[in-house]
Amino acid sequence: MGKPSALFVDRTYVEQQLATLRSDIITVLEAKFRVVQNDQERIIRLLEGGGGKQNEDEKPQVSEAYAWKIEMRRRVDKLVKSYPELYSDFNNVLSRIYRKMRDVYGFVSEQAIKDYKYATGAERASCLEVISEDEKLRSIFEPILFNLEEDSHKEMERRRMAAEAEQGKTRQEIIQPLIEARGDTTNFGCATYNVVKSRMKKHGVKLEDYEAEFRKRTGIKRKVSNGELIDNMPSLKREFAKAVGELLAEHQRVVTKTHI
Repeated sequence: MGKPSALFVDRTYVEQQLATLRSDIITVLEAKFRVVQNDQERIIRLLEGGGGKQNEDEKPQVSEAYAWKIEMRRRVDKLVKSYPELYSDFNNVLSRIYRKMRDVYGFVSEQAIKDYKYATGAERASCLEVISEDEKLRSIFEPILFNLEEDSHKEMERRRMAAEAEQGKTRQEIIQPLIEARGDTTNFGCATYNVVKSRMKKHGVKLEDYEAEFRKRTGIKRKVSNGELIDNMPSLKREFAKAVGELLAEHQRVVTKTHI
């Protein structure tokens, strides 16, 4: 048999290029459709609010997208100011959120901005602005920011409690605030100790490894309690304090929500 014709090879290549082109066209059309849809919704809201006329005493209406963007900026600013140890600046927080959106939902910020600029004719656009104009993207962005706020509070509590452990606080002094916060009436806060133990296990802390190291170091053959391990192993005491801090932060957040 002869060699494959050049025509056949070229045809395959052309079909691949056409498929790529179709995909790009669909992406751009979807972006344009979202812009048109948002514009239509704004017009409808204006008409429903008084036939498109505005009284002199009324303030200009702010679009839902703009209001959302301002609120998100406020929350991100607050996060940076509240936790300077965790976030260097405003963009540092946003980059973490965009990375999460990419890893979990396949969101590509560069492509989203490119599509938005093409669809709207805008010369410049920020990623946050693009997201604000898309309800689906807003519904992805906001929970990630909320989780970041929660995790930041927990991380700082973990660090605070770990610092207290290094400053010489006893095991009971470290856990006592959590026992009281939970209203634990069991002997010596036994129930709270079990909760902390479970959280440490969740974070990969293996008490049996610490016990083996402690026995090797001391030559002890008798049974060793978890409390004795915590009291005598500084690294384990830090992990214990971190778990207490995290649980305390979670409890405080629940109490705050209950009273709102």
